[in-house]
Amino acid sequence: MIRVNLYEQLTGRTRAMPRWAAWLAMAASFVVGITLFLVAASLALILIPVVAVAGAIAVWRLKAKLKAAGFDRADPFAGGPQRADRIEVIDAEYRIIEPNEPRR
Repeated sequence: MIRVNLYEQLTGRTRAMPRWAAWLAMAASFVVGITLFLVAASLALILIPVVAVAGAIAVWRLKAKLKAAGFDRADPFAGGPQRADRIEVIDAEYRIIEPNEPRR
């Protein structure tokens, strides 16, 4: 039967890390952190203006399309000019459905 005693490993004397290894680990983590920061900052410096220009172009094109479609920026829900010769009639047929009437 195989037995593994984990408690024995936990209570055993821990070995101290050499001072030079601790300093090396700290320096390596510092360098990695600075490198990641610089990469993120450089991407931000590149992407922020690109996204701003693309957004400005999209807004400009949307305004042009809305203007071509006849939408007014001041009152977008106002109806367009109605022609005098055009009469709009809404026609519908309806019937009353009785409560005891079967479904169709």
